[in-house]
Amino acid sequence: MKQYLLPENGNFYKVNMHSHTNYSDGVQSPEELKEIYKAQGYSAIAYTEHEALFDLTHLDDEEFLALTSYEYALGNNANPAHSFYEGKPTCFADVEQMHLNLYAKDPHNVKQICFNPKYIGQKQKDLLGEMSYVGEPDYQKTWTIECINEIIKTARDNGFLVCYNHPNWSMNTYETYSKLENLNMLEINNGASNRGSDMDYTPYVYDQMLRLGKRISCVGGDDNHDRIHFFKAWTMVKAESLTHENILNAIENGDTYASSGPEITELYYEDGRVYIKCSDAAAIHLYTAGRRRARTPEIKDGKPITEASFEVKESDFYFRLTVKDAQGNYANTRAYFLDELK
Repeated sequence: MKQYLLPENGNFYKVNMHSHTNYSDGVQSPEELKEIYKAQGYSAIAYTEHEALFDLTHLDDEEFLALTSYEYALGNNANPAHSFYEGKPTCFADVEQMHLNLYAKDPHNVKQICFNPKYIGQKQKDLLGEMSYVGEPDYQKTWTIECINEIIKTARDNGFLVCYNHPNWSMNTYETYSKLENLNMLEINNGASNRGSDMDYTPYVYDQMLRLGKRISCVGGDDNHDRIHFFKAWTMVKAESLTHENILNAIENGDTYASSGPEITELYYEDGRVYIKCSDAAAIHLYTAGRRRARTPEIKDGKPITEASFEVKESDFYFRLTVKDAQGNYANTRAYFLDELK
């Protein structure tokens, strides 16, 4: 029986899951960002301002949604991000960070889980007035894995989806991210930090977390602060229609894929094999929990690849697919664990 891994029905909507405007440390206004991204075929933007949660649903129209969200940051000031220091680090760039994007399932929910006063500018204070939050406002004083997991759990319990952002830029090691719990997703591609260096295209982090049994999806976002960061990484969401409820439910269900170029048009499982159809590709790869890998044959006579199928074995535990185009851009499905398959 054919089981669609991306829903058979509905539409694909292009979403920037990570953005900043002049409400925090970006350049463009929310209104300007909407028009710029709509012109490039985007259907939604998550306005993830630093430490400040805004209801921007007045920007919604029949072809666009402003997703209510924000980015929360912790800095481990006692821990240098590399081993060349003696004593405490002296520069922000050398301090281990933890950045989380929190997405409100109710678009009118502006009661923040917490915030870090260090990162709030005067404009945010002026726009927000008195901040409304759940629990302690500032967890910065107690950087521990237990504290980070408490933040994630509190966010989930209060109607937010939680994404773990740019692990490489944050200088996180396996020691940190292996202990994170209750996440919804990993930002597998951060457009800003990946723009010139591949610094935050991190499928290896995704695989390591999956092998630990963390059932999370993967997303992409620009993390745009100005035009140099536009249109680098995005998330395609398959949903019945363009509403906040449908889009957030689809993101929570993992009816998505992350991309910096290729399109995936169909993905399903049938009789022990996974099938994929996509835009013109140079290669399609299968990854599993173990060493078993598979890929399409090399392109011959310049003819691109647009579909593939791979055997799925009981010993794989999970599988995920990556589509690579001729320009070196990637589309990544989430991981599908075998107990999800009919």
